[in-house]
Amino acid sequence: MGATAEDHEPQNKRAKTNRDKSEYLTQAPVDGDSRCHFFVAGKGRYCRLLTKAENKYCGEHMVVSDSGSAKSAMRRVPCPYDPSHSVDLGKLKKHMESLCNSRPPAIRPAFTNIDCNVSLLPPGYAEKSFDECGQLWSEEALAKADARLMVPPGERIYLGTTSSKVFGDLNPSSHEQQARTNSAPLNEATVRRLLRPVVTAYLQSVSATPEDVESAELDDLLELVRLTEDFPVDSCTHSALEERSHAKTNPKHALQQSSLIGHLEKRGLLDKRYAFIEFGAGKGELSVYVHAALNPGPEGSDSSIILVDRKNFRQKYNIGEQDSAAEPLHHRFERIYIDIRDLDLSKIPTLQTIDPATGAIQLRPIVAYSKHLCGAATDLTIKCLERYQQAGGSVAGVAIALCCHQVCKYSMYVDHMHLSTATTHGSGASEWCDSQRDEFQHLTTMSSWAVNAPTPSQSTDDQQQQQQDGQGADQAAHYSGLSFDQRMRAGHAVKRFLDIGRLAFVRQNLGMKDAALVYYTTRSTSPENLALLGTTTTAP
Repeated sequence: MGATAEDHEPQNKRAKTNRDKSEYLTQAPVDGDSRCHFFVAGKGRYCRLLTKAENKYCGEHMVVSDSGSAKSAMRRVPCPYDPSHSVDLGKLKKHMESLCNSRPPAIRPAFTNIDCNVSLLPPGYAEKSFDECGQLWSEEALAKADARLMVPPGERIYLGTTSSKVFGDLNPSSHEQQARTNSAPLNEATVRRLLRPVVTAYLQSVSATPEDVESAELDDLLELVRLTEDFPVDSCTHSALEERSHAKTNPKHALQQSSLIGHLEKRGLLDKRYAFIEFGAGKGELSVYVHAALNPGPEGSDSSIILVDRKNFRQKYNIGEQDSAAEPLHHRFERIYIDIRDLDLSKIPTLQTIDPATGAIQLRPIVAYSKHLCGAATDLTIKCLERYQQAGGSVAGVAIALCCHQVCKYSMYVDHMHLSTATTHGSGASEWCDSQRDEFQHLTTMSSWAVNAPTPSQSTDDQQQQQQDGQGADQAAHYSGLSFDQRMRAGHAVKRFLDIGRLAFVRQNLGMKDAALVYYTTRSTSPENLALLGTTTTAP
């Protein structure tokens, strides 16, 4: 029996109501309106939350209100430990002492070593104050701009408004405005000047340089950039995720996890002699399947799995309920909450053993892995592993899926010598260079162009034709003067240029001569489908 007009009436009414509400939220609130006056730029509308009678802003957006719009006792400020949420100024002390989930531990763990994995600190970092260099430190995500490290729990750092004795003005809107004012905008001339040496260096690394490279135009060089054809494609699988990989809903994570674990097995790294460390672990799902792949059996396993992340996630995965061993293995599935920037692996008790003959502390061999270790976190991880080796430890191998190059940091990138080969500034030595940092920031911005392209599963013949038809208008409208396709290729070249520098560092400094960049899954599964893989020949 067919549906009648009456059957569709509630649905039509809901659709009309939603449209009306959307249009209503795009209109600015008027005086006396109880709606929040904060404009959410990312959504193109005003905040939908209601306010108290005497306020213009809702509780969450009181941090941007003017001094006359709220009572001082109800003034909200960003939480110093986690600016993503705000708190009433009068309740700040209690919030920092016992309520904030991001508050630091009362006693720092022994494995905390501030900024130990940062490759290059700015001049005067040890002596200067936040008032002098706070914006630079914040942009580079350094420890001296991290309230969780610099402010003891419960310390009253605000001076009655949003001004802080340690961090100055913590109003996020003013910081955003200052950053926009101080950063030089990208234009077509700058884009072309920065891209040409980077694209050339990338093409030379993958042996795709034209014969007369010196006279080649940027447009010609970009034509030689090939997505997923510059490095080997090797999509592995592992039986530990056989059932999960065939799930009907959203199997893409399982496919990536299966491939990474398959590469660990292929390189002989799924060995119970090793301790396993997942960097940027999040909820820890990947480590659950690494544990399953190790097949501990009813007698358990000597392997330890350590999960590192700077945030405490909800709905975490755990192996405790899945173990069939008589003795629970919670103690072999350890979570560490710390920024990789400050992590000294050699001080983690789980990785230390005592030589019975000499009583000396020995470090266990480790395997490091991660699925989508964003931006600077990859560089920090590589430096963290280098420090572990320098302390006497052994890194048997790595399997790191790379992503989010737009959030790389100049101070944290592992190889500034590599940067100097394709930037117009920089002496080639490991010395801070403000001009090179500016260029690096522009390059990381351009790297995001690579993932704006439709994946094969998204791209249809009609979409491709529409893209070709709009090339001219798009090229004229974009500040770079490049077409959509050219921007996609340019972003890809920048991402791979940065990854090639990481690869060279791992080969030389971690002793992984066989290290390689491999497309470990299809682009339709994930547009960020490149992994850094490597093993050491000296691993026990």
